[in-house]
Amino acid sequence: MLHNLKTLFSERSPVVQKLAILASVFIFTLLGILLYTIVTLHEQRLDGVVVDLAGRQRMLNQRHMKEILLVSRGLPVDYSSTRNVLRQTLEALTNGGPAVLTLGKGETVQLQPAPTEGIKEKLALQKNLTRDFTVKADEFLRLSVGDPAYSSRLEELLTLNARVQDVASDAVTLFAEHSESKIAAMIRWEATIGLFAGILAILLTRQILQANRTLENEIAERKRAEEELRISEERRAEAFRQSDALKSALLSSASHELRTPLTAIKASVSSLLENAGRMTDGLRKEFLEGINQDIDYLNRLVDNLLDMSRIEAGMLVPRCEWYPLEDLVEGAIRRVGVALQDRPLEVRLPEAVYPVFVDGVEIQQVLVNLLDNAIKYSPSGSRIRIEARPTSQAIEVRVSNSGPGIPPEDLERVFDRFYRVRSGQERMVHGTGLGLAICKGIVEAHGGRIWAESAPGQETTLAFTLPQAESPPPVRLEGLNQSRSRS
Repeated sequence: MLHNLKTLFSERSPVVQKLAILASVFIFTLLGILLYTIVTLHEQRLDGVVVDLAGRQRMLNQRHMKEILLVSRGLPVDYSSTRNVLRQTLEALTNGGPAVLTLGKGETVQLQPAPTEGIKEKLALQKNLTRDFTVKADEFLRLSVGDPAYSSRLEELLTLNARVQDVASDAVTLFAEHSESKIAAMIRWEATIGLFAGILAILLTRQILQANRTLENEIAERKRAEEELRISEERRAEAFRQSDALKSALLSSASHELRTPLTAIKASVSSLLENAGRMTDGLRKEFLEGINQDIDYLNRLVDNLLDMSRIEAGMLVPRCEWYPLEDLVEGAIRRVGVALQDRPLEVRLPEAVYPVFVDGVEIQQVLVNLLDNAIKYSPSGSRIRIEARPTSQAIEVRVSNSGPGIPPEDLERVFDRFYRVRSGQERMVHGTGLGLAICKGIVEAHGGRIWAESAPGQETTLAFTLPQAESPPPVRLEGLNQSRSRS
């Protein structure tokens, strides 16, 4: 084979030159597309941080409103830090500069100025409304609960807060649309570059085929060698996978779960690139939404794998802060997102606000895993219920769904790693089998407990408790809805 290659390079220089040109075209095209994609994805990551910070403004506005109400009731709440973060983030979103990325940790990120005039105008309006809200909030706090003007000032404050929330939502929408326009531009440019490279490659390939037919034997021999090498590498990889039982099970499950969304993403991107000129906006949006759903699924899968490794290594230490339970539930519902679109969702939370002293990120991950489990093991279109209630020493949270149920002998084992209830449906359910095991590790790290209630053919409920730390008594917030249901 080496002798044939030497002969080819010495006697077939025109063919070698054409091959070099063809290879150069593909290499430069791929490098250009790769560089452009990396730059765009880097900007997209930064845009994601900006959109997240702009969206966090709504949460901080709501938190600020709640803190103002708590202070007006005589509770010792420091609302100035929330107000400062709101002001600093809004200034950074408008004119650029440092913004607090993680509350309570001092971690900051450097932002660029607002990219469009429309976004700048919306942020300027939000800044003015926030300034008015601050002034009226300070005036409101100087009133006592028994003051005749207390109720009217409270109503005025709630109305202004709702307007600030609406403007903040509009700003988030504008940031998201600007970010999506960059992706659309990247797809158009890469499709154009790919089309040009394809046409040039076809012309060069035709010349190569006409100039040299003797390369087929060398190519066939090279393919046979590559196939033998591939088979040898597969056997070696299989031997390594069998060396450790736990590692083999985890890698097998993870690779299976990664392959399905990655295949779907690859197929969607290929369709977008190959049919960009003939594709309607509606169909393009459908492909992009499918890609977005698959990426969300991959994110949850990676989060679960990382959480499981931390639990196994004994490195899971909750970083507890005070969180309204409603915020954690709403955050989990938003993260599950599209999977709940065809499901009637019933949320039953206490009318009083019960702050919980927990690691908000980890407990929200527990809620996400329980919702994901309820969706997987219940019929499409069936109702899912989330409810919470205080007990003497803890807050109990329950997630219920209808479905085939869990046999009594499996109620304890469902929280084991890789364990699934034996039924005719388990082959149709995606997942690594780690979700409930992760929930158990997180809940127990908080000092709570988790359990399952079910019987075959009946409603299944997964419940957990969070110990109540010493905290102010629950406060009923007038004008804010603490209990709702969605269908």
